[in-house]
Amino acid sequence: MKSCAFAGVGFQVLVGGWLVATSLSACGGDAAPEPKTADTAPVAAPSESAAPVAVAAPAGDDAKPEAEAKPEAEAKPAKDPNAPREVKYVVTPEGLKIEVAGVRFLASAEAKQIAQGWGAKVTIKAEALDGKEHVLLNPKNGPIAFAAAVFKKGSTEAERIPDSREGDGEVKVGASASTFSREFPAKGGRVLAIGETLDMEVALWGLGDSSEDRRPVKQFFHVKMKVDKGKPKAVVEPPASAAK
Repeated sequence: MKSCAFAGVGFQVLVGGWLVATSLSACGGDAAPEPKTADTAPVAAPSESAAPVAVAAPAGDDAKPEAEAKPEAEAKPAKDPNAPREVKYVVTPEGLKIEVAGVRFLASAEAKQIAQGWGAKVTIKAEALDGKEHVLLNPKNGPIAFAAAVFKKGSTEAERIPDSREGDGEVKVGASASTFSREFPAKGGRVLAIGETLDMEVALWGLGDSSEDRRPVKQFFHVKMKVDKGKPKAVVEPPASAAK
């Protein structure tokens, strides 16, 4: 009986050991040692139960913006500030007629005696042709600008007399004619003596449909005058560029 009891206990020990071994095998055997700290953090494996991350797809040609933009065709094209303007000249007995940017001008000039010398008075009449209101830059001395060259008798070297502008006023030009005039030289300036010739470029300080698009009209016309005995005659001519 003792042998049987010992055998029974031994059998139970063997069965218990087999069960323990089986349990350890099922749990993966001996516990793995703790891994050494890695230089970089381990990347976590994606979890099947994790919520999917929404990725924004790139907008294609069919994507509609939140706010519908106005078609480009409806947008008002911007004016080119450097675009050339067409200028027409007609010589008449009354003076030189000039059409530019929807406005017609009539330019004339006459000699004016100043002390013992001579100067010139330039007059411009302006009226709108297109039924719109236009704007002229009108500084202290008016909308007319001068760039004068004076030649002494027998000389081809010119004395240049520049102009300057003071102020930024403006004057409107409509269907009713407006008249502007200016004299050369300015008060206290150099006058022309006998034998001298004046070649003066006349310009407008600024012309446009509004104050925002106003820009100068250069080489508007020329005034030429030669001083001899008696009263000289001032002649108004288109610029040389008009013949090209």
